[in-house]
Amino acid sequence: MRYSWLAVAGVAGALAFSPAHACTLWGAAGAASSDGTLLAKNRDWKPDHVQSLSLRRPARGYAYLGLYADNGREPGIKAGVNEKELAVVSAEASSLPRALRQADGDRHGVMTRLLRDYGSLDQVAAAADQLFPQARPVFLLLADAGGLMQVEVGQHGRYRLTRQQNGVLAHTNHYADTSLLDGEQKIGASSRARLARIGWLLDQHPAHTLAEFQQLSRDRHDGPDDSLWRDGREHTLAGWQMALPAGAAPRLHLLLANPGQPPREGDYALDAAFWARPAGRLLP
Repeated sequence: MRYSWLAVAGVAGALAFSPAHACTLWGAAGAASSDGTLLAKNRDWKPDHVQSLSLRRPARGYAYLGLYADNGREPGIKAGVNEKELAVVSAEASSLPRALRQADGDRHGVMTRLLRDYGSLDQVAAAADQLFPQARPVFLLLADAGGLMQVEVGQHGRYRLTRQQNGVLAHTNHYADTSLLDGEQKIGASSRARLARIGWLLDQHPAHTLAEFQQLSRDRHDGPDDSLWRDGREHTLAGWQMALPAGAAPRLHLLLANPGQPPREGDYALDAAFWARPAGRLLP
């Protein structure tokens, strides 16, 4: 079994409930992929806002492409990749109450800084002690052509970083490393079910492809509330799948399912011509 069940085993003794703001993250690297490093996110949220795909050119740093929540309670970037071919997706640490996730006003989101200022996993690892202790609780999965990095940021700046160059990683919305927390987390049934399901699906093949990750994103095996693709208490509003092959341009497939609108899909080759285009919205 190639998939690590540490995060599943860590639920023992936790209180089950159904947290909001769920997402599923997964990736494959090295011999576990036929398309270079693969990175995917299903973004789940209340269907009360819209999203877009936008190319940004900050005043300093790298240009980057981001999936944005344009309005709603928590707008901002939710997934992205920069011109140096570093990609990052995030998931809410919703096994912690919202008050605890936002208790320290000096801590902040870190995704924009990662995309703007860093060009590889090695650079992120070297700066980890400056980056993640300043971030609020969150789960991150990062990728470049050389592999994957998973980061759990807990309370008071404590974090755990895991690298994977030849295998798979996956995360939902609860902590594998409970030493990052002051007390007990409350793990929702959906987070537990989605982690088990994506782990089982990743175990079915020794090597994965971008096309397969697109199919996994739409898996409805566990019903409207607990599947990878959800349409119950929360909806899956976006599916982001990327391939980052060594020596070739990254590829992105994005499905947007904005409420009240027909689904929109886009496929992008992130080559030099793509990064030369003007900043602005690409989808919808």
